[in-house]
Amino acid sequence: MPITMQQVLAEIDKDEPSYEALALLGPEALPHLQLIAEADDPLKSSKAVYAASLIGGAGAVEVLRKAADHHDPQVRIAVAQGLQNLAAVAPTDLVMKSLNDHDSGVRKLALMTAGKLNRADFKQRITAIAQGDPEEHLRKAASVAAKKLEVR
Repeated sequence: MPITMQQVLAEIDKDEPSYEALALLGPEALPHLQLIAEADDPLKSSKAVYAASLIGGAGAVEVLRKAADHHDPQVRIAVAQGLQNLAAVAPTDLVMKSLNDHDSGVRKLALMTAGKLNRADFKQRITAIAQGDPEEHLRKAASVAAKKLEVR
């Protein structure tokens, strides 16, 4: 039986959605999650983005890729966090986009994601954040992440 928008919204509309239940809906839920992610409701959009990241696969990457351009930083934070769930298939360019975001909250989550993914591709940008980000707490976090990359 096909997954409906109503099934997806029944979970997304909860204050505390069961992300496990959303993930179990599988790839059939991704088109609905995409529509929710594109909507002008940052709370629902961020929940949809995170749920898509738990489903994984190419369709989930596309949901996150489109959401990375959302006007609300809350949604872009969900993208940066969700990239951790995609692990090995998380696109490097999408992590870099989050590391370069103008919002410090997005950069903070992107630093955590980059640290967990532990790819040499991120070293130069992480070093730049450590040396020159306007936010002191991000400079410190980037310094720690850069050292972890050196240990690799």
